[in-house]
Amino acid sequence: MRLWIAIACACSLVLAGCGGLESPSSTAGPRSRPPSMGRRDALGRSVAGTLGNVRVAEAKYHGWEGLKLTNGIVTVVAVPAIGGRIMEYKLGGHPYLWVNPDELGKVHEPPETEDEPAWRNYGGYKVWPAPQKQWGGPPDPLGSTLDGGRWTGQIIAQERGTGTVRLTSPKDADVTGLQITREATLYGGTTRLAIKERFTNVSKEPITWSIWDVTQVPGSLSKKQKFSQQARVYFPLNPNSAHARGFYEMVAGGGEQWMPSVAPGVMGVKYLGQKGKIGADSVAGWIAYVDEAHEYCYVKRFAVEKLGKYPDEGSTVEVYCSGDKSYMEVEVLGPLTTIAPGDSFSFTTDWYAARCGGPIIDCSEVGVTKEPLTLGEAAGKTVLKGAFGVFLPGTIQIVFQDRAGDEITRTGRLSVNPEKVLELSQTVTVPQDAAQVALELLNELGTPVGTLATLELDQVPIA
Repeated sequence: MRLWIAIACACSLVLAGCGGLESPSSTAGPRSRPPSMGRRDALGRSVAGTLGNVRVAEAKYHGWEGLKLTNGIVTVVAVPAIGGRIMEYKLGGHPYLWVNPDELGKVHEPPETEDEPAWRNYGGYKVWPAPQKQWGGPPDPLGSTLDGGRWTGQIIAQERGTGTVRLTSPKDADVTGLQITREATLYGGTTRLAIKERFTNVSKEPITWSIWDVTQVPGSLSKKQKFSQQARVYFPLNPNSAHARGFYEMVAGGGEQWMPSVAPGVMGVKYLGQKGKIGADSVAGWIAYVDEAHEYCYVKRFAVEKLGKYPDEGSTVEVYCSGDKSYMEVEVLGPLTTIAPGDSFSFTTDWYAARCGGPIIDCSEVGVTKEPLTLGEAAGKTVLKGAFGVFLPGTIQIVFQDRAGDEITRTGRLSVNPEKVLELSQTVTVPQDAAQVALELLNELGTPVGTLATLELDQVPIA
């Protein structure tokens, strides 16, 4: 069935939620004022500008009718007919999403009796309402078509710098009371894909739900393996967590996969093909999947509502490991929200990709950190070191600042690219009054777009 494609006027995209949201933050300690961050969006995150063209078009994907977005760095494919899923997010030629080979190209009719429901696990990315026990799926309860139903697809904006597709579910008035609208916006000159999910109450009563996004990622990193422990997930633990270990087991089993001390303050999960699930009340606003065999990293960044109530014992992030198929799930939850009939609310996550191994110990709006910034001596010279992955091509400059956060000097123009690991080893001269050093990323236009990492110099003894 041919997709309905509507080219509409470009509209402004609100990427922030309601009041009380905090920007994704680093897990590092207090910092001085960062270098110039350039233009910023409504969540306080930097905007890279309108670099390059984004192309959006109809495309075949494994036999399905899809909508494809490309910008020369990443490729995204959404398939409306299978629950509006995003089935591909790829950096260069490297795919990050798991796709079930048993369901390729298939579209199933909705069940007509209670004896027929079956979950069609296509893979990719989708959204469910949470808490799960209140919904009862998957599979979709009889009469509901949110997960496996035939959604509609539209191209709603295509202009220099961005491209957006909208995916809309059928109305599910009787089971969940919801209609889901998904907008995926790809930005030019970066790996950033903004996923905005909107829940609308199409029932006659107030309803309360959390927006629960679920991305299935590969657990096997080689055709010769059923599972690989080099398939990893990382996220920061909450130092004031309600859970004794900073997380809790939602599905029993798979305990050998949990690594709560993989790095200071960071939770790790390694895939061993064992069924299990954990939830955590992380507040840092990021979670990362890493293919450590090939050094590829996929990140979700999101806002956390300080005073919000979250489902599943306060979980903002969850990780599921399959014991059947070879995949893990990287999951993010928004706060529980009550909506009146006819009203709606939304939740946005930003996706990014980079070449980088693990563990991922920090994440900013422009990249991830594997090894933190350090200053040391080598052959009588002062050397700045660290290991990172970046989310957009450009250059890195090293910026020294005083205690007030004012710039003293900047040096270096290191070319960086999302498809290359940044292993920094740079000789520097530290100004006498310097209190902090930062790595500032400039896009290909030379515009400062964010800080990759910082180091407080008064905490670093230099011989």
